Amino acid sequence: MTMSSTRRGLLLGAAGVTACGAGALGGYWWLNRGVVEGDEARLLAASFESLEGSTLPVSTWRGKTLIVNFWATWCGPCREEMPEFVQAQREYAAKGLQFVGIAIDRRPAVERFAKELGVNYPILLADPAWLDAVKTMGNPQGVLPFTIVFSPQNTVMMRRVGKLKYDEIRTIMA
Repeated sequence: MTMSSTRRGLLLGAAGVTACGAGALGGYWWLNRGVVEGDEARLLAASFESLEGSTLPVSTWRGKTLIVNFWATWCGPCREEMPEFVQAQREYAAKGLQFVGIAIDRRPAVERFAKELGVNYPILLADPAWLDAVKTMGNPQGVLPFTIVFSPQNTVMMRRVGKLKYDEIRTIMA
């Protein structure tokens, strides 16, 4: 007995839809595994040393759309995304956007890179132990770059392991 081409098409289509659904669920699981809801509050409550030498709490920028980016000078993707962050900070600051860079790096390298790039947002310094801390915040591998976007009400709008693109920032601010 042979299967009609219409029936074969329908079966293949159903298999494709099933595969897409499984892929989407798997992707969601991959991005959210290990996330402890509300653990980002530890980040919002934390304080870090600024390049100017003062200690600043992340809560300094509450009430804004806050993009917290963990990065390092030795991280290629980090270096690639930062010029777009400078541009977005300039373009959207008046609309309530605030970038905060948290460097997992040595002060001299961070100071040099920030000056060369003309970074126009706060850069803070963190202990490498924060790479373990962010694992429960949406970065299960503990890699850089890692970005968390908070709404003005301090809810998580986005978690991004890897480069955050300018178009995504524009969408957040739309």
